[in-house]
Amino acid sequence: MNKTSSSIIEFKDSIIGNTWEISDPNYQLIEKIKKDYLLDEIIIRILLNRNISEDEINGFLDQSLKNNMPDPNILMDMEKATFRIGNAILNNEIIGIIGDYDVDGIVSSSILYTFLSRFNKDVIVKIPDRIKDGYGPNKKIIKELEDKDVTLIITVDCGANSSEIINNNSSIDFIILDHHQVNESSSKFFAHVNPNRVDDLSGMGYLAASGVVFLTLVSINRFLRQSNFFKKMDIKEFDLLTFLPLVSLATVADVVPQLGLNRSFVGQGLKLFNKYMNIGINAINKLNNKDDQVSYSDLGYFIGPRINAGGRIGKSDLGFKLLTTDKTQLAEEVAEELDKLNSERKFLEDKSIEEAVVMYENSSKNNSLIILESNNWHLGVIGLISSRITNRYQKPSFIISSQNKEDIYTGSARSVGDFNIGKLVEEAISLGLLISGGGHKMAAGFKIYADKFEEFRVFLFNQNKSINNSNKILKVDGLLMASAVNIDFIKKIQNLGPYGNSFEEPLFIFPSHKIKNLIILKNQHLKFIIQDENNYKLDAISFRSLDLPLGKFLIENSYKKINFLGRLSLNTWGTNTKPQLIIDDVSII
Repeated sequence: MNKTSSSIIEFKDSIIGNTWEISDPNYQLIEKIKKDYLLDEIIIRILLNRNISEDEINGFLDQSLKNNMPDPNILMDMEKATFRIGNAILNNEIIGIIGDYDVDGIVSSSILYTFLSRFNKDVIVKIPDRIKDGYGPNKKIIKELEDKDVTLIITVDCGANSSEIINNNSSIDFIILDHHQVNESSSKFFAHVNPNRVDDLSGMGYLAASGVVFLTLVSINRFLRQSNFFKKMDIKEFDLLTFLPLVSLATVADVVPQLGLNRSFVGQGLKLFNKYMNIGINAINKLNNKDDQVSYSDLGYFIGPRINAGGRIGKSDLGFKLLTTDKTQLAEEVAEELDKLNSERKFLEDKSIEEAVVMYENSSKNNSLIILESNNWHLGVIGLISSRITNRYQKPSFIISSQNKEDIYTGSARSVGDFNIGKLVEEAISLGLLISGGGHKMAAGFKIYADKFEEFRVFLFNQNKSINNSNKILKVDGLLMASAVNIDFIKKIQNLGPYGNSFEEPLFIFPSHKIKNLIILKNQHLKFIIQDENNYKLDAISFRSLDLPLGKFLIENSYKKINFLGRLSLNTWGTNTKPQLIIDDVSII
C-alpha cells in the first residue's frame, strides 16, 4: 500500500498486476448531497467515483422511460424507415427480416416479427447460419426472400456494411436497423437507422440494435395511430412495454454502455419480466429450476448464453423460435435443446482456451497485443476465446480460426482500455488486408484470405506503440471489513444498478483478511470464507481461477493475511440468501 498524495492511496502489489486506487472522498460535498438527495454515503461515493456530478444525480437515478425516451425521429432516416414500414403494413406487403445470430440480433428479430405479424399475415424471418451463411445478409438469403415475393427487407443488428450485396437487389427496398460502426456509404439503402452512422447526431450511439428496433416500433406505432389504422381495423394498439424485458436482455448480453436510455431499458425491463413473462424465457428458467425474480446477472450469465448457443454451435434460428412461440411444449423442447448446446459450447470453449493459453505462453510476450490462429477452433467460440484471453492477459486479442475453409480465415477480436478495435478493423479493410469485418470499440469480427494473414499480423504488431498495456488502474469505492457487510448493505448497492459497461460494478478492498475453508468447485472455481481480525466472516468465491496466478496464490497462501479486491453479491440457494464477495484480485501484505 502506497500513499502517493494527500488524497490517493494505492495498492500496487496485485497478483494480476493491477494498481488499486482509492481517492479520499470530499466529505463536505458528500454531506451536502446526503442532505439534498437523502442518499446513503456509499451510494454517493459510488456515483462520484463514476464522474456523476451533483447536478446529474437526479437524472441518472431516474430510470423512467417517460423522462428518458427521446422522439425516435432524432435518429437519422427514422422518418423514412417509419413511412416505408408503415405503408408496408397498410398495404399488407410481404416483409422479410434478416437478423444476426447473437442475442441482440435474435431479440431484435423476435420483437420486430411479433409486432409486424400482428398486422401482416406474411412476415418471413431469416437468421443466417454462422458457418454456412456468415454474418448478415447474403445473395442466397436475399434470393430466397425475393422468390417469396418479399418487397421490403429489414435487417436488424446487421446490414450496415452490406451495401455491395444489397445494391445488386434494387427491386427490393432495404431498411437497415443497426448499431455497428459503419465503414461505407448509406446511400444505397432505402433507409439506414443507426446511431453510429458518421452523420447521425442523436448521441444515441450507446444503444444496442434491440434499442434501435424498439424506438422504430414506437415511431411505427405512432404512424399507424395517426393513419387511423387501429380504428379502421378495429384492433387495439400494441402494448410496446411487453417488449421491454427482451430489450433489457439484449442490452445486457451485448455489453453496451449502461447509460441514458439503456438504463431505463434494463431497469424497467427487469421489473416487467414477471408481468410480461415470455414463454421461451420461462421454459429456460423452468428447465433450470429457477422461479425467483429475473436479475441482471441472470440476463448476462444464465439466459443470454443459452439463447446464444444456437447461433454459436447449433441451429441459428433456435433462439428466435424460443422467443416467438406461444406453445409451451415447443418452448420447453427448444429450451432443452439450447441448454444441451450451451453445455457443448462450454466444453468447446474451455478446451480451446487451454490450447490458446499454451500457444501464447510458448510465444513471445513482448508485444502489446495477442494474435493466435488454429484450425481446431470452432467458429462459434472464437469470440469467447478472445474475450477470455483478453481478460486473462489484459491485452487486445485477435483469435483466428482456419477451420472449414482453407483459403479464408475467420477472426474475432476484443479490446481493453481506449484501444478501438472496430476502427482498426475498418482501417485493415480499407488497406485491402481483410475481406470484410465490423464491430465497435471493444469487439469486432472479420474475414481474411489465408495468403493475407502474415501481412495482417505485421499490420497489427505495428500498432504496438498505440496500445498502453501498463498496469491497469482500478478505481476502488472503499475499504470494508467482513463485519460491515450484510444483506441490506448489498441491496442498497444493487438498487443503484444496472451496472455494466461504462457504469462498472462497485469494487471494495477487504484488507488483512484470512482465508478459511477453501474448496475447489467443478475443477475451476475456488470457494472459501474470508475472516477479519475480529473473526467476522464473509463468504467468497473466485470464478474460473484454479489454473490462473490468482487461484494458485489463493491456494498457496491459505490462512495468511491478504488484501482482497472484489464485488459484493447476494448468493441465493433455495430460500437461503447470504452475502458473498466475488474475488477479482488480491495483493500481498
